[in-house]
Amino acid sequence: MIRDLAFDHGDDPALRGRLAPYQWRALEAIATCGTPAAGLHVELCDHCDHKRLKPNTCGNRCCPHCQGLERAAWVAARTKELLPCRYFHVVITLPPLLRAMAQAHPAVVLGYLMRAASDAIERLCRDPRFLGAEIGQLAVLHTWRRDLGWHPHVHLIVTGGGWHSQHRRWIPAKTFGTAKRRAFLLPKDLLGTVFLRRLRRLLLDGYDQQQFGDTFLPELASRRALCSLLRKTLATPAVLRIERPFAGPGTVLKYLGAYVNRVAISPQRIIARDRQAGTVTYTWSTNAEPDRSHTATIPARQFLLLFAQHVLPPGFQRIRFRGLWSTAHRSSKLHVVQAALANGLGPPPPLPPPVPRRDICPHCGVGHYQRVPGIRSRPAPAERRRILAELRREARFVTPVRAATCA
Repeated sequence: MIRDLAFDHGDDPALRGRLAPYQWRALEAIATCGTPAAGLHVELCDHCDHKRLKPNTCGNRCCPHCQGLERAAWVAARTKELLPCRYFHVVITLPPLLRAMAQAHPAVVLGYLMRAASDAIERLCRDPRFLGAEIGQLAVLHTWRRDLGWHPHVHLIVTGGGWHSQHRRWIPAKTFGTAKRRAFLLPKDLLGTVFLRRLRRLLLDGYDQQQFGDTFLPELASRRALCSLLRKTLATPAVLRIERPFAGPGTVLKYLGAYVNRVAISPQRIIARDRQAGTVTYTWSTNAEPDRSHTATIPARQFLLLFAQHVLPPGFQRIRFRGLWSTAHRSSKLHVVQAALANGLGPPPPLPPPVPRRDICPHCGVGHYQRVPGIRSRPAPAERRRILAELRREARFVTPVRAATCA
């Protein structure tokens, strides 16, 4: 559905004028997904050598139609790095006064948001008053509410304990309550204060280093104006929550597979589309009333604007690892911690879920189709734009091309 909306309205000059170049390119890529503009490739049965042609997907990280296999492979890779312990879920929201700045300079402000959130948690967890050890963090940036509004926030999966390098032992998270069964990570108020101060320092350093460049925002007109805005931000408590810890690695896997790689809205939430009237109807729910469904009908161009505002700049890393899961530790410290936990504190991490196989060959009924590399590759950008423009001139409704048997 989103692909068809991008195909029909993505070339609207009024829409293109309100989008950043990278946002418009993302919509153009989604419009070509599964169409002749994306090209074709050859797949070969691994049992009977039967060949067929299949359309290429766009491969854009914002496309909700073609990331299933990549998501499954990513979850399988992360499974090997899980630790057999509890996991906390922390959500930290960008202060409302800074959201306009984040829309104007997403690469800078959103990057500082993720960095400040991870720095605050890491700093407090290293404090002996709370944990006194090195933790593992996985941070995921989301910029949307369920109604597609602009609402930048960071979801962090934090290990319920940490590794003490000097004593070479695992320190579990503290517990409280009568039966000592309720796990505790950090005080919310203290975490919010440390986060806001760290975010303020990063924004001021970014301004001094001219990271924002030319801007039309009055709060970035001078350093004094930015300091005034940040003082107002510090006067308001940070919006964050520390949810009850996950039961174990299995629950984390379910969360990763269904939530980490989500982009703004899933096609299943678009329940109706009137192509002649140019409107789209979609649903959403709120955290306060999860069982109550809300419905909105808006023009298709407005829907694409709401969707495109959540397309992040090229090269921006919306999934980041810190601590025990950082790249520097995966080949050295991580396996030591996994071995220590497996021997002394619990069972080993679960096996990775299987990566979905491709279609079963209808001729032999046994083999699976595998892509043949280097054959019928993706057209060049200029050729893709030419084919897409031709398809739009024909004004036909484009659906994914069916597989064709090779001669």
